[in-house]
Amino acid sequence: MVECGKFDKDKRLSFGVYMDNIPEFLFASFGAGLSNSILFAINTGFRGETLAKVMDQAQISFLIINESTVEEVDSAIKNTKTIGPESVYFSGDRKNFTSKEFLSLEDAIAEAERIEVPSRYRVNVDNFSSVIVIYTSGTSGMPKGVPCTHIKMFGAGFVVQSAVHLNKNDRGYISMPLFHSNAWYIGILPQMLVGGSFVLKRRFSASAFEEDMLAHGITFLNYVGQPLHYIIEALERKYGSGEAVEATLAKHPQNKFRIAYGNGATVNDRIKFKRYLGMKHVYEIYGSTEAVITTANLPGDPVDSVGRVDSSIRILDEEEKECVPGIMDENGALINYDKAVGEICRKVGDNNLRFEGYFGNADATRQKFRNGWYHSGDLGHIRIVSGKRYMFFNGRTDDWIRKDGENFSAESVILHVQNIPAVDCAIAYGAPCEVSDEKVMITVQLKGGAEFEPDKVYEWLIKQQKEKGMDPKWMPDYIRIIEKFSVTDTQKIIVRPFKRENFNLGNNPDMQIFFRQRGDNTYRRLTTEEFSKIKESFRANGREHFLAAG
Repeated sequence: MVECGKFDKDKRLSFGVYMDNIPEFLFASFGAGLSNSILFAINTGFRGETLAKVMDQAQISFLIINESTVEEVDSAIKNTKTIGPESVYFSGDRKNFTSKEFLSLEDAIAEAERIEVPSRYRVNVDNFSSVIVIYTSGTSGMPKGVPCTHIKMFGAGFVVQSAVHLNKNDRGYISMPLFHSNAWYIGILPQMLVGGSFVLKRRFSASAFEEDMLAHGITFLNYVGQPLHYIIEALERKYGSGEAVEATLAKHPQNKFRIAYGNGATVNDRIKFKRYLGMKHVYEIYGSTEAVITTANLPGDPVDSVGRVDSSIRILDEEEKECVPGIMDENGALINYDKAVGEICRKVGDNNLRFEGYFGNADATRQKFRNGWYHSGDLGHIRIVSGKRYMFFNGRTDDWIRKDGENFSAESVILHVQNIPAVDCAIAYGAPCEVSDEKVMITVQLKGGAEFEPDKVYEWLIKQQKEKGMDPKWMPDYIRIIEKFSVTDTQKIIVRPFKRENFNLGNNPDMQIFFRQRGDNTYRRLTTEEFSKIKESFRANGREHFLAAG
């Protein structure tokens, strides 16, 4: 398209892709690599004003879409300053685009094919230049673009391939969205390096995994978020029990599946997944799109760790002093949480091949690189096991809950409440307190057919405190029941809306919430009358604005 005169030859071409996992996305990325262009992989979860701002900041020359994203682009393009409808190319059936001003990608390619190009045509490619820009999730503030160089992409793929020993006979399963780094770093690049193959799914489907795995000889799965949980749930529902799943699939003659590699799976789900499917290992990792700090739980590592780390990775407190290693009691509970848990950081120099900064966002880059450290924004702690340093993930710094003058992570709460017998999935966050700091609030999705029984839940949580190392401060003050969580394309639950709504029945009277107060020995249903009493306490203490703001 550059050669046929559509775009300036003297400027490095930048373009965006805003579409599902379809082959055209892959072809566009390969084209970017071969032509020394930059592809902006725009998250299809971006909508409206956010989508328009992302496109403007990227200053793309054109955008490629498909039928599932056309409506969002048609709306957002009206508010962009850098491109218009004439710069949008659609891939797919023409009848889905006839009412739009967008152009056909197929027609543009056909036109370009008429241009004579030398048979030995080559473009000089700088391996240290960006080939793709991938955005952070955007769960807090405007999305930040992470430029990924050719060498970074190669390096990420090499690390994964080396860890799991992939070969040309392996077949991957790419169901995570192509706008996410997980699909590239873990899914695509390792297979390309060894000459393997992969199945590309338009979207993740838990119910389709078993059939796909057996029919296509899948050996390797990349994941992010909770796909393993959903696959396990689908299999248990289909076969009736975990034992039946294992009996059917673990030694199935068509089952070649051996490795899963990603992040976001619980210890219980990893153990189940491995057993049900007769796998070798589930590599639970710690990492991010920035890729400055990456670790992986290797065979033989403590199962609840995210792997062994070297001395460049440190846990720092709020004063950037190194935290002490974690100490466990006889029940496996961390007994020096306050002194051991801090932000996961890495000592860095002037040249950082893994991550040089966010695209067009110097302020965000400065926040990440401070005083010679890369700050991950995540919480963790180090334990010394058999003389080796292992890292354990404790949540995000954004997920701090402050109660009774003490800080702790939402992840600490989740590790206990997600195991309540009737609970299928849970999130935790800080809710407004009528006196100071915050209360602990959780929102739970119940298992199919299960009912919330306040007395039993309360007793179960008390038992966790007595036997399982649950800090009494982590005891939920409010429990919200919902029918089903909505998840992003990367299978993550966005906590912010729940935190904003908190327990304010005045704004959302249909919420089903249970609560407890000091002295209670069970949970009670929060009624509008009870909420009015709580609201009056906020008003009396001059804190009503906290309740309204969430």
